[in-house]
Amino acid sequence: MLVLVVIALFIPIVTSAPGGIGTSANDGCLCHGGKDSNTQIEIQGLPDAFESDMKYNFSIEVISHIIPPDEGGEKGGFRLLITDGFIEFNTSEGLIQELDNGWTHTEAGNVVRIWNLSFTSPNDNASYVDFTIYGNAVNGNQASSGDQWNSVKFRLPGVLYEGELLSEEIDEFSPTNYAVGIVSLLVLTYILVTAFRD
Repeated sequence: MLVLVVIALFIPIVTSAPGGIGTSANDGCLCHGGKDSNTQIEIQGLPDAFESDMKYNFSIEVISHIIPPDEGGEKGGFRLLITDGFIEFNTSEGLIQELDNGWTHTEAGNVVRIWNLSFTSPNDNASYVDFTIYGNAVNGNQASSGDQWNSVKFRLPGVLYEGELLSEEIDEFSPTNYAVGIVSLLVLTYILVTAFRD
């Protein structure tokens, strides 16, 4: 029985999400382990401050020197959340989709590590928009194991905004992180206690 428990610990509990991910990734790519600073997320094309009702083309790129892209297979994914404004993308490319009030890759978009979008700013240029982006570099093994993800959060101000600027990587543990950890620990404890009783 103990051998079965040990084997079970090495079997991935969840599989990958090549078709994109919704609200379950709003706190990060938790199914792929902890954040890893070896993975970087680069945003190109957004201004330092936005004008009212302007469209800005930008890109999200996931970079990992540890996990090279799987040629011909899965390479990466992302989840984007914003607090205001509008996001558009080229639907004919089929790489991006809107899902659960955010944006993520599609199955076709899982074979790249760069995605192109457009952001239309709010009409109040004295306001701000917070961007939260999770990016995952995947190894193509069809499971959550061996992948590496990271996140970035930043505040894009309007040209007349005078409040606090926010620019940081998301490091804090959310309640979801703690809940997943506690439940996993309880399940593991139960399995071990049951195995030793037998």
